[in-house]
Amino acid sequence: LFLCKKFDWIIAAESELASRTTAPRNDYTAGGKVSYLGRRMPLVLAKSRFNVVETDNTSIYVSCTNPSSPVAVEKQIIHWYRRQAEALFPERIQVVGGFFTSRIDPSLVTVRKMKARWGSCSSAGEICLNLLLMKAGLPQIDFVIAHELCHLRHFAHNGRFYALMDEVMPDWKEQEVLLGQAV
Repeated sequence: LFLCKKFDWIIAAESELASRTTAPRNDYTAGGKVSYLGRRMPLVLAKSRFNVVETDNTSIYVSCTNPSSPVAVEKQIIHWYRRQAEALFPERIQVVGGFFTSRIDPSLVTVRKMKARWGSCSSAGEICLNLLLMKAGLPQIDFVIAHELCHLRHFAHNGRFYALMDEVMPDWKEQEVLLGQAV
């Protein structure tokens, strides 16, 4: 009986999910493409005793002991994403924090690889951001940061929270959609 009542909704939801564009997955093989700050960049791999990941804004260069192993290359890219995120996110928090009429700063910022969230905010004012945001563009990263900073004022997703989001980042809904397509 429940399924019969929800049949139209189920069909509409299934159709909407099928129509969504999904981001291409990172390909950790030589010449494969990896997402970084909203761009798909080719991988250049080299064998080395030292693990090094660098970019020249046209390609991502990975040197590691086993470049023919996509798992080993992925591990290096994830470590690199973390280092990049730890440098970038505090800068973006300062920028996005400037959008608020009165400044709000988190008590602590951490970077983690999360499976189901882009960010989180604790009642103690601590913000955690997903290192995989490094795959997205700056506007989408800023959206997640704005979202978490808004939680410092309004912990629940209520009308006041969304009003603050609208004030701080008027295009947040568009950025949310783009984030889902980018990562």
